[in-house]
Amino acid sequence: MGLLDKLRRREEPEAAPAPAYYAALPETAYDHNERGLELLARGEAEQALEEFRRAARKMHDCTEAHYNMGVAHDHLGDFRRSVESYERAIAIDPEFAEAYSGLGLAYSKMSKGVEAIKACHQALRLKPTSLSALHSLALAYYNWGAYPEAAKACQKALAIDPDYPHAHYALGLIYVDTGDRAQALEEYKILQQLDPPLADLLLGFIPR
Repeated sequence: MGLLDKLRRREEPEAAPAPAYYAALPETAYDHNERGLELLARGEAEQALEEFRRAARKMHDCTEAHYNMGVAHDHLGDFRRSVESYERAIAIDPEFAEAYSGLGLAYSKMSKGVEAIKACHQALRLKPTSLSALHSLALAYYNWGAYPEAAKACQKALAIDPDYPHAHYALGLIYVDTGDRAQALEEYKILQQLDPPLADLLLGFIPR
């Protein structure tokens, strides 16, 4: 299984809940965004995408709606449209760190390493403690074959949250690819406690 398959199976960005103040805005836009989040959580990405589109049509500068469209496109494997949606969110709010993080992840999945790393660094300039940005940066470096830099991004994430499962998973993949089976198994054991399905996925890549 190739790198892109690894990324597509579990490395997906998280959707952004609408801020509480959105409840005071036109109800239909707020409701469409919230309904989209519910659908996305159930794995119904196509239906969620349509709800986010409706929210964006009702409120053109709803950054979360455009961001969530990017997340939905990512779930559907349409990374080009995912990039377009994240860029639209950034055009509305240039300080939206999560959109840069999602952009970096999408570029990684398109094997555009330079663009991915640039977007992730911008996310971290805006929000240095962003776990999603560090995770996206780790995958960008991993995709590029820059394992030491990928591992460093994972370690930074774990310094913020030692129980962040995606950092342990990414480290496990790095150890697998660099031939360190023992350390990969250690990450697997940690993931068994934190996220059993992710642990099982990592185990599938560890040589017997």
